[in-house]
Amino acid sequence: MTDRLDPPTDAPDEASTVDETTIPVDEPIDEGPVGDTETEPSLLHRAGARIVRRPVAWWRRPWTDERIVRVSFTTLTLLVTTYIMTNVVHLSILPGRDLVFDDTTPTGGDFGAHVWGPAYLRDHLLGGFRLNGWTMDWYAGFPAYRFYMVLPALAVVLVDLVLPYGVALKLVSVLGLITLPFSCWAFGRLASFKYPLPELFAFAGLSFALDESFSIYGGNLKSTMAGEFSFSISLSIAMLALGLLANGLRTGRYRVWTSVLLAAACVSHGVVLIAFLVPAAVVFCLIWIDRTRWRYAWTVGVTTILLSAWWVLPFLWDHEYHTDMKYGALTNWWEMYFPLTIPLDIIITTLAILGFLFSILRRDLNGSALGVLALVLVAGVYLGKDSIPGLGLLWNPRVLPGLYLVRYLLMMIGAYSLLALIWNAIRDRRANDEPSAVAATGLAVVPAVGVLVVLGFLFQELPGGGNTTLDDGTSVYSWGPFVATSTNADAQGDGWSSYNFRGYEGRGQYYTEYRQVVTTMEGLGDDPNHGCGRALWENSGDNGQYGTTMALMLLPFWTDGCIGSMEGLFFEASGTTPYHFLTAAAMSKQSSNPVRELRYTDNDASVGVRHLQDLGVRYAMVRTDEAKNEAAQQPELTLVAESAPWEIYEVANSDIVVGLDMQPVVVEERLGDGDGANDPRERLLEIGASWFQQPDEWVAMPAEGGPDSWQRIDVEPDLTRRLEEGDPNGPRVDIVVPAEPIEPVPLPAVTVSNVEMYEQSLEFDVDQVGVPVLVKVSYFPNWQADGAEGPWRIGPNMMVVVPTDTHVELSYGRSAADYLSILLTLFGIALCFWWRREGDVVHGAPVPAGFGKPTDADGDDGDIDDELTDGSTGHAPRDEWSTDRRTEVELVPSGAPDDSSAPADDEPPLA
Repeated sequence: MTDRLDPPTDAPDEASTVDETTIPVDEPIDEGPVGDTETEPSLLHRAGARIVRRPVAWWRRPWTDERIVRVSFTTLTLLVTTYIMTNVVHLSILPGRDLVFDDTTPTGGDFGAHVWGPAYLRDHLLGGFRLNGWTMDWYAGFPAYRFYMVLPALAVVLVDLVLPYGVALKLVSVLGLITLPFSCWAFGRLASFKYPLPELFAFAGLSFALDESFSIYGGNLKSTMAGEFSFSISLSIAMLALGLLANGLRTGRYRVWTSVLLAAACVSHGVVLIAFLVPAAVVFCLIWIDRTRWRYAWTVGVTTILLSAWWVLPFLWDHEYHTDMKYGALTNWWEMYFPLTIPLDIIITTLAILGFLFSILRRDLNGSALGVLALVLVAGVYLGKDSIPGLGLLWNPRVLPGLYLVRYLLMMIGAYSLLALIWNAIRDRRANDEPSAVAATGLAVVPAVGVLVVLGFLFQELPGGGNTTLDDGTSVYSWGPFVATSTNADAQGDGWSSYNFRGYEGRGQYYTEYRQVVTTMEGLGDDPNHGCGRALWENSGDNGQYGTTMALMLLPFWTDGCIGSMEGLFFEASGTTPYHFLTAAAMSKQSSNPVRELRYTDNDASVGVRHLQDLGVRYAMVRTDEAKNEAAQQPELTLVAESAPWEIYEVANSDIVVGLDMQPVVVEERLGDGDGANDPRERLLEIGASWFQQPDEWVAMPAEGGPDSWQRIDVEPDLTRRLEEGDPNGPRVDIVVPAEPIEPVPLPAVTVSNVEMYEQSLEFDVDQVGVPVLVKVSYFPNWQADGAEGPWRIGPNMMVVVPTDTHVELSYGRSAADYLSILLTLFGIALCFWWRREGDVVHGAPVPAGFGKPTDADGDDGDIDDELTDGSTGHAPRDEWSTDRRTEVELVPSGAPDDSSAPADDEPPLA
């Protein structure tokens, strides 16, 4: 947005108030007649002036003692917090201490499988001017980046232009963590919290990032190293965006930047959008709302929605095509709300409550908004136990990171406010008097050092600390009089980052073993007697020796897509996911079985082979003796290669495109009760799994749609086999059966030939038309057929078409929702230019009606650069619905004696 302010109508002439620190910008101040020889400044000159004007003006302001103290403490705060974060993620300029810039392929948990995504975006999507599309690499095909966040992956691709791929991935993955303290500080500055609260917010962000009480919910170091780096990136952007929103609600400025950053946070992680950003933005807007602020709020809100529509709209529109993992809500409320040790929880929560109360008493709108937001998030954790009605999409512990971060911010407000209250009592001053800059800095040092000591103790890195042996012989960490308990282990986050960033290459002999099996699979793909195809590998904890149990998900990454992995990282992104895990369980000694409530059959290759054929899997890879024994007994499996400890079998009759023996039937309605009667996803899962696991009970394959000539049937649950909540083996997905007999319609044999499969399409020939053909590629509504009717979803999320020509082509295109979402985003971009041209919203008063002083009314810590030359703040009175069309003249504070307390003097400028 334009950062310009109109002086009041009765302001003195500019020439008498603006001193030599004023720098020229776009439209020079009129100083009388100009000679004919003067020329208009060039566009490059004006752009340069706009870039440097604020830093130069900031630097030229008077360096009073108080300003020196504040700037020094701010600088030290940001240096310390950023250094600590770079240190724990092993990003360093010191030789021997850096792991991020080592040219390795990162591993560890989900992180090791994230290697696939940005590379696929780079190699297969961006060249077609797409940020999402289709891939055959996982789950017999799934929509890449439709249900997962693409912005961090795009950042990896951009950094990969100048750095090796592994380095680019590691560097981008830690950006959210490294910038979170700065973003929290910037939130405090932009939201006009009094000095030194923004600096303490940086320590609050540090506390959250290094919180070891959770490891998968998102945002902190351990979650990021577990693979949730998009979450930490989104959260850091969200804090900066909320600061801009708070600033705009107070001043009317930054509409475009607020909308852009809010949208960037939204498309960086959907959970941050749902579980933090939406409630936070709504709370702040409601706290500040009045007539003009309503206009600011809805223009920013609409623009944000439009800018993020290109990803959010298709995500919501097609949510019924992704898999519900049925994780189930967590209900251990005490452990979730108070996850730390009892003393820390008491201190943090008490100070947070005090921070909320102090904010209310002082009419601090943004502090009060944080308190209300904390209550909303507390309620969200509880209400989220049932997810989002009609959508799902939310596992209730995912609300906790936002709650924990807000609690740390409120803790800092409470700590400083309490110390200031004590200081004023000692100095015999009024309770609400603000300490001087020196005193405020001294008070801020107390909680800041407290945070560093606690974190240093947890990570066992305090100067003078070391191990002490207890009476029972246990070695524990101690620092001075403080001795850890026997259960107080060294913090793990920095160890996780070290493990991840040493990469697959750092696994020694296991990396050699891993490379050998990958090379073996690559060789099979290159062999014309075998060829490329999908591989299903045994699910085993021993796979973790390669760096992560998900290491073989990278088969398509290492083989350039020749060997696909049936299992992939993005479980929810494919409707085929449940059928894969049913197959993996049957082919594994002991599988993880992550999709809840399925009826798994473990280590039974006779079942597994049928599933492999139904899913078009060419290769089965087994490593345990139990799974090998099962595989060796199956006549449909042929041993084609070995790479210790793996045996690789080729699966017979697993062609991707085949003719059907019997005409499919279309299932129209799910009768009876149960989840499938109410949830479309559950209904389709019941139908698909029932045929997949009990094919002998179905005369024909059940399809979701088809020509009018196909028989229509209803299905109903088999109550004799129902397993509900409370049953020893329940609950389980219902088995459904046809409600009326299926009339068999035999089909003539059809010969399929010349099958060619690409990343976003496939084609084949048939010897006759009109006969349904099964295509063992995951269904999605974006698939389009040329030379055939369909496709329709059938069985285990596969596709069926009816050829109308002997040559059939299937391609993954854009749907109506895709085109609509792109148009909406283009309109959002146009709105940004419109708001930029229109200028800032002019509020009728610095605060909503009914409130007294704004947060920074005392002048101690005003907006970044919104003071007028006469020392007043705010905008000139106007019609409260008008917008601001100001000349681009930067008005900086004069050198008057009272400038030492100018709000903009306290911190470096935000560009």
